Amino acid sequence: MTGRRLLVVLGNQLFAPDRLESCRDAVVFMAEDVGLCTYVKHHQQKIVLFLAAMRSYADELRAAGFEVRYLPLDAGAGAYEDRLAAVVAELDCRQLLHFEVEDKPVEARLVEFCAQRSLQRVELRSPMFLGTRQDFREFADDRQRLLMGDYYRRQRQRTGILIDADGKPDGGKWSFDAANRRKLPKGLQPPEVAPAPRTRHVDAVIGIVEQHFADHPGRASDFWWPTTREQARQWLQDFLDERLAQFGPYEDAISQRSQTVFHSVLSPSLNIGLLTPGEVLDAVLERYSAGNLPIASVEGFVRQVLGWREYIRGFYWLQMPGYQHSNFLEAKRPLPDFFWTAETDMNCLHQSIETTRRNAYAHHIQRLMIIGNFALLTSLAPAEVEEWYLLVYADAFEWVELPNTHGMALFADGGLLASKPYSASGAYINRMSDYCSGCRFNPGEKLGEDACPFNYLYWYFLISKEKLLRSNPRMGLAYRNLFNKPRSEIEAIMLQSEQFLANLDPGVVRS
Repeated sequence: MTGRRLLVVLGNQLFAPDRLESCRDAVVFMAEDVGLCTYVKHHQQKIVLFLAAMRSYADELRAAGFEVRYLPLDAGAGAYEDRLAAVVAELDCRQLLHFEVEDKPVEARLVEFCAQRSLQRVELRSPMFLGTRQDFREFADDRQRLLMGDYYRRQRQRTGILIDADGKPDGGKWSFDAANRRKLPKGLQPPEVAPAPRTRHVDAVIGIVEQHFADHPGRASDFWWPTTREQARQWLQDFLDERLAQFGPYEDAISQRSQTVFHSVLSPSLNIGLLTPGEVLDAVLERYSAGNLPIASVEGFVRQVLGWREYIRGFYWLQMPGYQHSNFLEAKRPLPDFFWTAETDMNCLHQSIETTRRNAYAHHIQRLMIIGNFALLTSLAPAEVEEWYLLVYADAFEWVELPNTHGMALFADGGLLASKPYSASGAYINRMSDYCSGCRFNPGEKLGEDACPFNYLYWYFLISKEKLLRSNPRMGLAYRNLFNKPRSEIEAIMLQSEQFLANLDPGVVRS
């Protein structure tokens, strides 16, 4: 057997077999890579998700008639490229195929591998996105600001999604974001997301992770994610049946009563290819066309998948490489220990981080307006925060994690992504969550022993970053309010904030 074509499939490219029809004659290469599991200490559940889903996918491909060379994790195995090179040599391969690789460093490894061996490299269009990188480059041409709203409208017009016969948006508006900001009422209990059934691969991989990656955060035994296409589609069906109708109004709500509220929790399945945005949106729109779904919920979900997710991918590819090296706000403080332990008296942080530790998941407001807001106000070093987000969340890959954390949460890019820092005091957290009622601090107190730290840290952030932020037109009101404060209050804010920051743990990493 010589001169075979080789299709390299990565662990986040688990697309349905019919997407591989043009490569039916190729041998499929898949390998579990110790390096990818350990270059950062990925959450134990994230490693289980990857490896178990890859093993199930290899079974799916074989059942569909593909020839698969699958190399399982082996502590004695060589580097990924060495294992790939051995198969290339065995097959006398001259042509290597792969789907578009979303993370720039991983793509660079494949490009270099082929160049060093004079292999013809064929890149296949990925079904992981509805738009293309070229689409986004064309959108970005000659624009001073790359606004997600503009791109989202373009996506809607291009696809015809939620567009009426006259070319106007369904419901008369492009975005119902203003209707997506209600607090969860006390009498409303969101349905629980049922854990996916354990497959034989999940059980086997949990044992491997507990043996080889015991020092990584989280517990493999708490695993709950879908690892097969059938399971991912069942989660999609459950979302349509049980949560989509209420998703819109409570999209930004946070509650101790529910870790998932009405969110779809489909991002890990989307980001490893078990689901594609096309099939997810088709299912949502089919349900919408049948009636009984509010436009605010449907549009809010479409905006996340067709708008924000695709925009972030395009933005990442436009800005890389080098985007991660900016540090506009000159943030340098090391990550506090409670990011790993959840041991803090600030209940909102405790709940959000403990949810992350337990589930390898937290929804977007917990990530942005609780954890990210704290990291922003306390000037935590961007590289440390970004690594934390990358390793703790099951859906985190560099293409999606880096812009969201570096640009949105930390404003480290100086405004390339977000037009202003997403900073907020305790009042926002109290308005959108029920965390404050169980907290030792009082969101109504601005200063003193019982004051919510977010209250004085918010003003301290504005004071300490004034030279960098005062000229931002969207910060004008905040600075006017700051300058209206008596000098004595500003001095008290500075003193209490600096005492708080001095007591932050210096950043001992432990699980």
